Amino acid sequence: MSFAGWWLLLAAGAVHGQRGGTIGGGAPVTGMGAPAGVEEKDDLQGFHRAIAVQASGEQTARFREVIQRTEEAERALEELRKKGDAAGVALTERAVDGAQAEMGKFVAGFSEAQKNGLRETSAKLARAQSELDAQQKALEAGGPAEGLRRALAEFRMQEQNLAVEMGIVISEGGAQVAVRIPARKGSRTIGGQAVVISTWAVVSREREGAAPGVEGLYRVEATTDLADLQANIGMILGAMMNQDNRCGERIHVKEVTITPEIPEVTVLARLHYERWVCSPGRGGNREMTEGNATVEMKLAAGVGGDGQVKISAGMVHVEAEKFLADMLKSGTLGDELREKMSSAVTSAVANLKTVVPAAGDAVSARSVRFETLRENELSVVVGGEMRMSEEQVKEMERQATAVAERSKAQ
Repeated sequence: MSFAGWWLLLAAGAVHGQRGGTIGGGAPVTGMGAPAGVEEKDDLQGFHRAIAVQASGEQTARFREVIQRTEEAERALEELRKKGDAAGVALTERAVDGAQAEMGKFVAGFSEAQKNGLRETSAKLARAQSELDAQQKALEAGGPAEGLRRALAEFRMQEQNLAVEMGIVISEGGAQVAVRIPARKGSRTIGGQAVVISTWAVVSREREGAAPGVEGLYRVEATTDLADLQANIGMILGAMMNQDNRCGERIHVKEVTITPEIPEVTVLARLHYERWVCSPGRGGNREMTEGNATVEMKLAAGVGGDGQVKISAGMVHVEAEKFLADMLKSGTLGDELREKMSSAVTSAVANLKTVVPAAGDAVSARSVRFETLRENELSVVVGGEMRMSEEQVKEMERQATAVAERSKAQ
């Protein structure tokens, strides 16, 4: 059974939508001259979207049924993988159809504002659903269940992404409305360049306090949109690496690109290198050697022992003259290139302590991963946890509500 019709109707706008812009439907980033600090206007623009796509109480309750149907499909598929009989195939197909149908009903109930605000998320769901259909047909034809397992896992992940976008957080005790920290846009100086950085977060209750006044456990996911860093990384890395010494090294970073290939990120850098030697007594200098290089690196994201987010750059391939290739693979030039690249990206990632109001030192990072919010545009999601009292949670909700009220008044 296929539900491609309603997916195509909902996702059509996303397929033909324009790239770029800020999270939440704000104006596109067009320059790098934004002043330091947070712009209140951009806060409100970002929160317009958060309000528009926020799940109602009825939708939150309905989403529990969506997740229950998907979990039933997962259990049926697991039984099929264990037994492998014809009855199990039929049961699994009915369960998967039920999961798709329930999600179809949920999406069909979107308001116009939710349809517009969730276009890209819905497009990803549509692709996951299409793959689920294809793997179901393969199973019916006698194919292995492994393909369907992978497709169902992707479908479940896209359900979770939709839940986060709508302020619904899936937890062990069922779905619950999250505290949404609205998008904030500010300017950060990296390598002497002003870079526009947008951040937002979702906070969910993992475990309530055992008694009134006792702190509960909360989980947080903070997202940093790195599209502007990505667009200007050539200038940034050049400002950090370039040298023009009369005697000695001359380095010129010609071009740098960052390409998300989730879960990995590929960096391609092209640079020109020269070494000049001064001749005492002869009143001049002369070029000893020069060369061009193309360097491929992979970025990896992790959390260090000190609890700080660290983006590391590892060299994968170097195309250059032998002397320059050796300098990049095992010399100080390669070390500097990796270190500067790592520093540039790490510097842009938001600190959980500054993203989540009322959290302070109570929050600590536990995980970090790369994502793409829009096609080929990089973001970093930092996951953490914190303990907060009900009073702190109320203060956080108060601050988020205050921004929402100001947004409605605009």
